[in-house]
Amino acid sequence: MADAVNPTTIVATDERPTNVEVSQFSLAWQRYRKSRGGMVAFIILLLLTLGIIFVPMLSPFDVHESNPLDSLFPAGKTAFLDSRVHIFGADYLGRDFFTRLFYAGRASLFVSLLAAFVAVVFGTLIGLVAGYYGKWVDTLLMRSTDFMLALPLLPMYIFGVRILVTTTDTRQLLVDTMGGVITTFIVFVLFGWMGVARLVRGSILTLRTLDYIEASRALGASSRRIIFKHLLPNAFAPVFVAATFLVADFIIWEAILAYFIQGIVDPPVPSWGNMLVGGIQYVTRLANLNPFEDIRSYLFLMPNVMIFVTVICINYIGDTMREALDPRSTRV
Repeated sequence: MADAVNPTTIVATDERPTNVEVSQFSLAWQRYRKSRGGMVAFIILLLLTLGIIFVPMLSPFDVHESNPLDSLFPAGKTAFLDSRVHIFGADYLGRDFFTRLFYAGRASLFVSLLAAFVAVVFGTLIGLVAGYYGKWVDTLLMRSTDFMLALPLLPMYIFGVRILVTTTDTRQLLVDTMGGVITTFIVFVLFGWMGVARLVRGSILTLRTLDYIEASRALGASSRRIIFKHLLPNAFAPVFVAATFLVADFIIWEAILAYFIQGIVDPPVPSWGNMLVGGIQYVTRLANLNPFEDIRSYLFLMPNVMIFVTVICINYIGDTMREALDPRSTRV
């Protein structure tokens, strides 16, 4: 008869309990990586960002260096006084166009990212308060939001910029020193938070009626705990997606403001918007549609390409993230 197995002689295995809890964004990233288009857009945007950071640092030309002898040099032309090569040619002041093209992305992306972040934070707070407390608080905040949404954006952006630079002191700070970067940031925040506020309010109105919110309230949880522990984390996914689209919108609006000679001005700060405007004057005088043979078309074409590629990548990333953050979606 076989000996009974003594439980104390059983060799313990190395199996240890593993932590199977995965955060929402870890799951979203796993779903996002399955989208080939989303990953391509992410890689392109990453490479573009690295170029914006490092190309001006590694370029042999200073971004503000100008030589009238090099003005309107074609792509690949060697500088007049030395052996440095203008990869994308030179503009009408003899400044290296390749260096300025990537340097200009710093201003456009910095203003758009920072303004989108602040606008999203402010809009989220407004939406949280309005959706959670309701009644007269909701009415007051949402009617104010509706009033702001009813304003025509382009005239208000231009009007906001002009108001900020009406005095000598503010002009010195907002335009002459920072090239209009601060001014553009302020007007983007002032008129960019309303869509996020309405989005968050709608999410909170839905979430606050769920059973687990009622249970938390019945157990004596404070409003602050309910808002920041339960409501905000569950409403964050659509806010994150809205933030990506807001960045893309601000990049386009920066270029539109530059067309009206508002916002970021060159000098002292180049941006894709004011570089595009600087090349418009050459569009009507194109002698050859091939940009490699006529540098004047380059001055207008390349900023457009940079804006287009950046915006379409950001929008595609936002759209893919929206699908990845939605557990019911089967597209990614």
